[in-house]
Amino acid sequence: MSDVDPAAAIRRAEAADCGGLAALLMEAFAFYGDPQPLPAVEMSERLRRRIDQQPGFEALVAERDGLPVGFAIYAPVFWTTDCELALFLKEIYVTASARGNGIGRALMAEMADIAVKRDWTRLVWTVDRFNRQAIRFYKSLPGLRVLDKNVFLITGESLTRLAGES
Repeated sequence: MSDVDPAAAIRRAEAADCGGLAALLMEAFAFYGDPQPLPAVEMSERLRRRIDQQPGFEALVAERDGLPVGFAIYAPVFWTTDCELALFLKEIYVTASARGNGIGRALMAEMADIAVKRDWTRLVWTVDRFNRQAIRFYKSLPGLRVLDKNVFLITGESLTRLAGES
């Protein structure tokens, strides 16, 4: 494990961080080759409405010299195997300039600490199959178990059409 950049700090995100989170999300979308789903201003406002709300999400921000260089967005999810809560990591991203300095691992460790302190039994996430760098990183974490599952998604008009069947 590499040491964390001494100029870096991990802290819990607040509503005031949502503009920075939106900017980092836009950078992450570009990194993955995904189109920008909505304007950054609208994304920032949507994040602000949902951060620390029920239902909603929580986030961590990684900063170096006071500037955001990474984040993790997560929420509780009910895990049926043991009928307990788990921490579901929805998105983690570290800027290219900050990678390789232990920031990603520090974000993962902080989320593990949150889960343990809340008596949540798992830290769960997904990764795109093509993201070899992320997969290598995750495989360096202790006790990793890879689940053989597919992720499915229905959205937009299809979601509305399916809902109409109820």
